[in-house]
Amino acid sequence: MDNDKHLSDVLYTHKMQHIKDELDKYITRKDEIISLLTDQYAEVSYSPFMSGSMAKHTATNAKFDFDIVIPFKRDAFKSLEEMFTDVYDFLCESLPDDVQIRKQKVSIGIIYPTDKEDVTVLLDIVPAREHKQDDFKETHNLNLYFNDDAWGIKKGCWTKTNIHAQIEHIKGKKEERRIIRLLKIWKKTHGKDYKSFMLELFTIKAMESYPGGCGLWEKVKYVLEYISDHVTDEKYQLIDPGNSNNNVLSTMDTIKRCNLSSDLIMIKKNIEDNPSTYLSYYFPVKTEFLPKEKKGMGYGEESVSYPPTAKRFG
Repeated sequence: MDNDKHLSDVLYTHKMQHIKDELDKYITRKDEIISLLTDQYAEVSYSPFMSGSMAKHTATNAKFDFDIVIPFKRDAFKSLEEMFTDVYDFLCESLPDDVQIRKQKVSIGIIYPTDKEDVTVLLDIVPAREHKQDDFKETHNLNLYFNDDAWGIKKGCWTKTNIHAQIEHIKGKKEERRIIRLLKIWKKTHGKDYKSFMLELFTIKAMESYPGGCGLWEKVKYVLEYISDHVTDEKYQLIDPGNSNNNVLSTMDTIKRCNLSSDLIMIKKNIEDNPSTYLSYYFPVKTEFLPKEKKGMGYGEESVSYPPTAKRFG
């Protein structure tokens, strides 16, 4: 079992390029929503922009959605709650009756119905307001409204964020993005509900001190060890690059921290003891997207030159 080649196959078969038709439907719906929001709020907002895994290039075809942020000017609404409600009401009035629209923690979820191609399009619209009057273009600081109790913050409260800083934090970190994708594939495959943003920050922090070689499994193993060693340390802080006052670990209770540590320790141990069984168990290949010459060959038994693509989605 060649661990590095297997993990490379996992990443290759989870690329967004393999589901172009589905992705095109997302892009079409995303463009429609951005056009609606821009037309409605042109005088009181800045240009909507993408956030989340698509903006960070950490999306996989195992699970993804599109996150659209609409940044409002400071004086657009009397309150953040009014802003959130206004966007929700506008979407309810503007979209067809068969589209599901729901209020979420800090976003408004849009679920388009499954069409004849069996594609359900999921979009998250995040209303936000600039932190200070007329400073968004310079600082990109935003305030988010909490519509529900989440992450240790009560409904009706707000938090400061800087999504541009979060995206910039991962910019150019190719190896970190590969490991983050693998952790997200494991998380999705095994139904884990750990926050992807937390795993992302942990991975970036771990790789700052990575002393090893260029092998992908060695890097993944190091990140697994780093997270399992530090996540249960109550003194350890994982600072949000979009808000220096936000320790992302602070809302994770002790039991969940211990569970994550145990999960990652078990992954590392099982793969080291029996890679032929456990590597594909934790990090499965999507065989339908393997190159023809690799199908049925145990994935990692031979190297393969993957075809180049003009546009990479994640």
